[in-house]
Amino acid sequence: MMNRITKFSKNAYRTAMRSVSNQMTSPTYLMAELENIREQVRKSYPADLALSGYKVYSQNDEDGIIAAIFDTIGTGSTFLEIGVENGTECNTHFLALKDWRGAWIEGSDEKCIEIENSLGGRTFPGRFKVIEAMVDRGNISALYDEVTAFCGVKDLDFFSLDIDGNDLFVLDTLLDSGARPAVICIEYNGKFPPPLAISVAYNAQRNWQHDDHFGASLQAFCDVLTRHRYKLITCNLTGANGFFVREDLAHLFEDVTPSQVWRVLRLDLCPLPAGHRASLGWLREAVNRPVGG
Repeated sequence: MMNRITKFSKNAYRTAMRSVSNQMTSPTYLMAELENIREQVRKSYPADLALSGYKVYSQNDEDGIIAAIFDTIGTGSTFLEIGVENGTECNTHFLALKDWRGAWIEGSDEKCIEIENSLGGRTFPGRFKVIEAMVDRGNISALYDEVTAFCGVKDLDFFSLDIDGNDLFVLDTLLDSGARPAVICIEYNGKFPPPLAISVAYNAQRNWQHDDHFGASLQAFCDVLTRHRYKLITCNLTGANGFFVREDLAHLFEDVTPSQVWRVLRLDLCPLPAGHRASLGWLREAVNRPVGG
């Protein structure tokens, strides 16, 4: 009898846990939980730009935050994003649809071929290009220069970096070379709150092992970017990305501390739902239009 009761209890427990798991991954739960976070932010810092967040093609709420930043700056038209996978969920897909010029850099041959097949090519003069490269300290400056030349500018308006490892060192090397993008979006390791400044050791061959040993804490990025005269302005609500602006733009944004805008990584909310399955169909139409058309 006891064995039968125990077996019944285990089966009931598994069924209950499956039900809870399904509820916690439903779009309704995810959006409700995100609204709970928003409400906490409204109470603690109502001017936080993260409250402007929404998703079109970003993984989470970054699209809205980027739009709010450039609405404040008043201008912006060029970008570079490093680490886009197949491009269906990244920080600059929506910018490209708004006729920004720029490039994606992705290290996976498979993902680059997938993008190429979806768009009908890798280079669209005057609009957009895809570069296949594993980015490290040795090539970041040359790659950045390649993209600025493609866009016909000295510096880019928006730079996004997410390579799951050497991000801090790659960014530091780029800025040491003299590059000065107006706005930087960087993935930080949301496990570690300020004031802990921590980073993985540099390793050009590093591959993320899908555990917590990756990247750098928000404070570590703040320390490096402050030295390069960039100002932290916000982090997205799911605790994945920090946003920084160049010194000459800092006066447009309120002063914040890392502790004020740091958010713990909420993997249970990533990625946020956004209607139908994302594709590169709209981007294919955009990049294949004649420039000025």
